[in-house]
Amino acid sequence: MTVTISTDRYGDETTWSLTGPGGAPVYASGGPYALQGSSGSYPQTPVSVCIPDGSAVVFTIIDSYGDGICCSYGNGTYSVTMNGTTVVSYASFTANRQVLFQAGSPVPNDLAMYTINLAEMVGAGNTNITGTMRNFGTSAITSFVLGYAVDGGPAQTQTITANVAANAQYNFTHPTPWNATPGQHSIQVWVGLANGEADGYPTNDSITTTVSVATQSTQRTALMEEFTSSTCGPCASLNASFDPMLANLNANVEGSNLAAVKYQMDWPSPGNDPSYNGDGNTRRGFYGVGGIPDPYLDGVAMNWPPSTAQFNAAFAKPSFASMDVSYTLVGNTVNVTANVTPHFSGTGYKTFIAIIEDYYHFPAAYTSQKDYHFAMRKMLPNGNGLTMPALVADQPQTFNQSFTLIEGSPAQGNNNLWGTVDGISVVAFLQKTSTKEIIQAAFAATPTVGIQEQQANELLSIWPNPATDQLHLRYGNTLASPATVEVFNALGERVLGTALSFSVPGQVQQISLESVQPGMYLVRLVGNGITSTQRINVVR
Repeated sequence: MTVTISTDRYGDETTWSLTGPGGAPVYASGGPYALQGSSGSYPQTPVSVCIPDGSAVVFTIIDSYGDGICCSYGNGTYSVTMNGTTVVSYASFTANRQVLFQAGSPVPNDLAMYTINLAEMVGAGNTNITGTMRNFGTSAITSFVLGYAVDGGPAQTQTITANVAANAQYNFTHPTPWNATPGQHSIQVWVGLANGEADGYPTNDSITTTVSVATQSTQRTALMEEFTSSTCGPCASLNASFDPMLANLNANVEGSNLAAVKYQMDWPSPGNDPSYNGDGNTRRGFYGVGGIPDPYLDGVAMNWPPSTAQFNAAFAKPSFASMDVSYTLVGNTVNVTANVTPHFSGTGYKTFIAIIEDYYHFPAAYTSQKDYHFAMRKMLPNGNGLTMPALVADQPQTFNQSFTLIEGSPAQGNNNLWGTVDGISVVAFLQKTSTKEIIQAAFAATPTVGIQEQQANELLSIWPNPATDQLHLRYGNTLASPATVEVFNALGERVLGTALSFSVPGQVQQISLESVQPGMYLVRLVGNGITSTQRINVVR
């Protein structure tokens, strides 16, 4: 077999492989290729490989950016030939394309296993063995034998009656369920004896997969991730209804089962969204997002248009991991602790942590959307997340991360907040990197008060409350330098700010509230690097 590839300008986004079903064995692979200086078609050196006759082969081509290899940046092409005959011809794609075919000459009877459709994690108890087989033979079949074995144990076989045309696929469910027990298991599934006759190519009859059976299930906190932009008209149209939907589902509100993160992109033109940063771009590349708006639910692109029913289905699906996240504030430094307890064993997982800004108003936005929610400002340590050691069932893993935020002057490439640190939340999630499935999520809408802050809060007295035109503040300790005192409204907007001296213990200072409208406010005092906060109600 020979694979021939011509890339577009962005050859560094293109990879391909020839494998067996399920990704093994790997017969050949290629890419990523060179990034070119201009648009065009760039032929690569053809790759030839010998593959045993009768092997079921999967050709996969991937564009990491998600816009394919044709045509905006050059007319890329690809093909696979077998003994000079084309078996995979060019077809356009965006993120990826897969084609299943067989090596060698066709024979009358040839069944091949294609996929085992078992989740990587399942709960204990009866589990159906399902999958897809392919009739590569030239003759139609009316019956075949389907079997499976767990960990090399006794075979469970059954004759299946079904009409499967030549070169057609058939989705199966074995009549005998597997009584799954906690732990990791190897599942082998096979087909044979098409119409009672020996198989022409027995090498493709069987595939094996590994399944982890969880010790317990937990309530899922689903994660919604949206790729959007303040320069995207369709994004504004979607968010006009999508944001109220998320609000009705209490996204990122304590007690809710929905966490939400939005990644602001630097496209389409003019591409000047101030909330765009590299961490969001890393997540875009991870999913291969090529167009926005593009919402994902638990790592899977949502059906269009997004609906409450999709969220309800996600909430109803059990999770096989427990997770919690909390954070403290010391000045503008966010200290995050994420705890993950998997109830299964496995490898290839990451924990991601995102600091998001709950709300900001952007009057200069390019579209009709001026109000923004759940905007990611920083991922910890970055958009690539935290690689986890091998997961062992019921053994917790803890991650601690810190980042110092800057309030004000958000711009492309930085992580600055539109408002203040009082307007942030933290979202964490556990994700399988190969399948992109999100196993569990968690969020913290308010900071945990540390011992220092708790002591500082106890030192700060504010009266009267409710207040009218004047507010009195007393601090029970000595501050070496003037304290910063700020007042924030319910939207996190700073409405007052001043510096006050507390040079002796118990000193009382006043600030005027005459310019402050009636409502609920947060008063924040920062002294000696420690934050004290109190809530007040202003009335007239």
